[in-house]
Amino acid sequence: MRTDVQRLLPRPVQAAVVAVLLLFVLTPAELDEAARLDGASSWRILRSIIIPLSWPGLVVASIFAFLLGWNDVLFASVMTSPDSRTVAVALQVFGATQEGGAIPIYGQLMASALICALPVVVLYLVFQRFLVGGLTAGGVK
Repeated sequence: MRTDVQRLLPRPVQAAVVAVLLLFVLTPAELDEAARLDGASSWRILRSIIIPLSWPGLVVASIFAFLLGWNDVLFASVMTSPDSRTVAVALQVFGATQEGGAIPIYGQLMASALICALPVVVLYLVFQRFLVGGLTAGGVK
Protein backbone atom coordinates (compact mmCIF):
# COMPACT_ATOMS: atom_id res chain seq x y z
CA MET A 1 0.00 0.00 0.00
CA ARG A 2 1.45 3.34 -1.09
CA THR A 3 0.93 6.33 1.14
CA ASP A 4 1.58 10.02 0.63
CA VAL A 5 4.59 9.83 2.94
CA GLN A 6 6.24 7.17 0.78
CA ARG A 7 5.76 9.31 -2.32
CA LEU A 8 6.98 12.52 -0.72
CA LEU A 9 9.93 11.16 1.29
CA PRO A 10 12.65 10.84 -1.39
CA ARG A 11 12.80 14.56 -2.27
CA PRO A 12 13.38 15.95 1.25
CA VAL A 13 16.01 13.27 1.85
CA GLN A 14 17.88 14.44 -1.25
CA ALA A 15 17.62 18.04 -0.05
CA ALA A 16 18.91 17.04 3.39
CA VAL A 17 22.04 15.51 1.89
CA VAL A 18 22.79 18.66 -0.07
CA ALA A 19 22.01 20.84 2.94
CA VAL A 20 24.42 18.91 5.16
CA LEU A 21 27.13 19.30 2.56
CA LEU A 22 26.48 23.02 2.38
CA LEU A 23 26.31 23.35 6.13
CA PHE A 24 29.51 21.62 7.15
CA VAL A 25 31.80 21.17 4.18
CA LEU A 26 31.61 24.56 2.50
CA THR A 27 31.92 26.71 5.62
CA PRO A 28 35.49 28.02 5.99
CA ALA A 29 37.47 26.33 8.75
CA GLU A 30 39.03 29.68 9.73
CA LEU A 31 35.68 30.90 11.06
CA ASP A 32 35.34 27.80 13.22
CA GLU A 33 38.88 28.18 14.54
CA ALA A 34 38.40 31.88 15.30
CA ALA A 35 35.21 31.17 17.24
CA ARG A 36 36.94 28.41 19.22
CA LEU A 37 39.74 30.84 20.13
CA ASP A 38 37.07 33.25 21.39
CA GLY A 39 35.72 30.50 23.66
CA ALA A 40 32.57 29.52 21.78
CA SER A 41 31.18 26.03 22.22
CA SER A 42 30.34 23.77 19.29
CA TRP A 43 26.62 24.51 19.67
CA ARG A 44 27.30 28.27 19.74
CA ILE A 45 29.46 28.01 16.60
CA LEU A 46 26.74 26.09 14.80
CA ARG A 47 23.98 28.47 15.91
CA SER A 48 25.83 31.77 15.51
CA ILE A 49 28.19 31.22 12.58
CA ILE A 50 27.54 28.16 10.44
CA ILE A 51 23.74 28.29 10.13
CA PRO A 52 23.51 32.05 9.35
CA LEU A 53 26.20 31.70 6.71
CA SER A 54 24.59 28.61 5.20
CA TRP A 55 21.00 29.87 5.34
CA PRO A 56 20.84 31.07 1.69
CA GLY A 57 22.29 27.76 0.53
CA LEU A 58 19.80 25.80 2.63
CA VAL A 59 16.91 27.77 1.15
CA VAL A 60 18.20 27.23 -2.38
CA ALA A 61 18.60 23.49 -1.76
CA SER A 62 15.05 23.32 -0.38
CA ILE A 63 13.63 25.21 -3.36
CA PHE A 64 15.47 22.97 -5.80
CA ALA A 65 14.15 19.88 -3.99
CA PHE A 66 10.62 21.28 -4.21
CA LEU A 67 11.03 22.01 -7.93
CA LEU A 68 12.44 18.55 -8.57
CA GLY A 69 9.45 16.94 -6.91
CA TRP A 70 6.94 19.35 -8.43
CA ASN A 71 8.13 18.88 -12.02
CA ASP A 72 8.87 15.17 -11.79
CA VAL A 73 6.74 13.17 -14.21
CA LEU A 74 8.54 9.83 -14.54
CA PHE A 75 8.88 9.02 -10.83
CA ALA A 76 5.38 10.27 -10.07
CA SER A 77 3.75 8.36 -12.92
CA VAL A 78 5.34 5.11 -11.75
CA MET A 79 4.67 5.60 -8.03
CA THR A 80 1.12 6.96 -8.14
CA SER A 81 -2.24 5.48 -8.92
CA PRO A 82 -4.75 7.22 -11.22
CA ASP A 83 -6.72 8.59 -8.28
CA SER A 84 -3.67 10.17 -6.60
CA ARG A 85 -1.72 11.70 -9.49
CA THR A 86 0.56 14.65 -9.05
CA VAL A 87 -0.11 17.87 -10.90
CA ALA A 88 2.55 17.25 -13.56
CA VAL A 89 1.22 13.77 -14.36
CA ALA A 90 -2.37 15.03 -14.44
CA LEU A 91 -1.34 17.80 -16.83
CA GLN A 92 0.42 15.29 -19.08
CA VAL A 93 -2.61 13.00 -19.13
CA PHE A 94 -4.93 15.96 -19.73
CA GLY A 95 -2.88 17.04 -22.75
CA ALA A 96 -2.57 13.54 -24.17
CA THR A 97 -6.15 12.33 -23.90
CA GLN A 98 -8.86 14.05 -25.85
CA GLU A 99 -12.22 12.64 -26.78
CA GLY A 100 -12.11 10.75 -30.05
CA GLY A 101 -8.45 11.55 -30.69
CA ALA A 102 -9.27 15.17 -31.53
CA ILE A 103 -6.82 18.03 -31.54
CA PRO A 104 -6.03 19.14 -27.96
CA ILE A 105 -7.91 22.15 -26.66
CA TYR A 106 -4.93 24.44 -26.29
CA GLY A 107 -6.76 27.14 -24.36
CA GLN A 108 -7.71 24.77 -21.56
CA LEU A 109 -4.28 23.12 -21.67
CA MET A 110 -2.47 26.46 -21.30
CA ALA A 111 -4.82 27.57 -18.50
CA SER A 112 -4.12 24.38 -16.57
CA ALA A 113 -0.37 24.78 -17.18
CA LEU A 114 -0.58 28.32 -15.80
CA ILE A 115 -2.35 27.07 -12.68
CA CYS A 116 0.32 24.36 -12.29
CA ALA A 117 3.11 26.94 -12.55
CA LEU A 118 1.55 29.38 -10.08
CA PRO A 119 2.91 27.77 -6.86
CA VAL A 120 6.44 27.84 -8.28
CA VAL A 121 6.15 31.55 -9.09
CA VAL A 122 4.78 32.31 -5.61
CA LEU A 123 7.63 30.31 -4.05
CA TYR A 124 10.15 32.30 -6.06
CA LEU A 125 8.60 35.62 -5.05
CA VAL A 126 8.60 34.67 -1.37
CA PHE A 127 12.20 33.46 -1.28
CA GLN A 128 13.70 35.81 -3.87
CA ARG A 129 16.01 37.59 -1.44
CA PHE A 130 17.47 34.28 -0.25
CA LEU A 131 18.09 33.18 -3.83
CA VAL A 132 19.92 36.41 -4.63
CA GLY A 133 21.79 36.18 -1.32
CA GLY A 134 22.83 32.64 -2.16
CA LEU A 135 24.18 33.75 -5.51
CA THR A 136 26.15 36.67 -4.10
CA ALA A 137 27.37 34.94 -0.92
CA GLY A 138 30.11 33.14 -2.78
CA GLY A 139 31.54 36.34 -4.23
CA VAL A 140 35.08 37.25 -3.21
CA LYS A 141 35.51 40.77 -1.84
